[in-house]
Amino acid sequence: MDDPGIFFSDNFGNEEEQNQDEINRLSTLKRFKEFIRQFYTGSGSYIYRDQLKRHYNLHQYWLEVDLADLASFDEALAEKLYKQPTEYLQLFEDAAKEIAAEVTRAQTDGDEDVRDIQVLLKSDANPSGVRDLKSGVVSKLVKIPGIVIAASTIKSKATRITVQCRSCRTFLPNITVHPGLEGYALPRKCTVDQAGRPKCPLDPYFIVPDKCRCVDYQILKLQEAPEAVPHGEMPRHLQLFCDRYAI
Repeated sequence: MDDPGIFFSDNFGNEEEQNQDEINRLSTLKRFKEFIRQFYTGSGSYIYRDQLKRHYNLHQYWLEVDLADLASFDEALAEKLYKQPTEYLQLFEDAAKEIAAEVTRAQTDGDEDVRDIQVLLKSDANPSGVRDLKSGVVSKLVKIPGIVIAASTIKSKATRITVQCRSCRTFLPNITVHPGLEGYALPRKCTVDQAGRPKCPLDPYFIVPDKCRCVDYQILKLQEAPEAVPHGEMPRHLQLFCDRYAI
């Protein structure tokens, strides 16, 4: 007979782990802010702080960062961004938004929120061929040469949504939607305390369009470079997701 084992839940351990993750997140956010604020060239100019201020004043809400500069400032920070871009690029953009508020003093204007900043990355590293991509680089930053052979029309994608219960009319505001082609699964049950009144039905939520924040996105089809295609074989393709100022 199989041994079923002993299953338990370590609530204290989970809480400590969550606290440690939050500490690491805040520490990384602080280092990204220090990079934007303090990195300077040999001529003494603070290139990223000045670039951010200049773009923001021109209503261009993006910041282009050279990965070599980030690695020279903090190699461990650059390694985190290389290995887990989905998590740390968002932190980088949060840091850029906070620095934009500082350098433009936009936070003093009560009538206008600070705009989100997109961080665009560039690198002088040698590119990898499409056929050289292995499982070890999944979810990591890669640089690939190729030719764009098709592009979709520009569409809108929600980055933050607000949903409302059809029954009790309660709102769940500012729900973050992950970037890329990933969607969002609406909650199956109403999360409001139902004491003293009938329960809300299953699948009660719907999206409130007027309370959503959206960005433009486009799908590109990238074909590997002709010189990288072996003789007698068909070229391979990748699908690229581009949004905001990368379009």
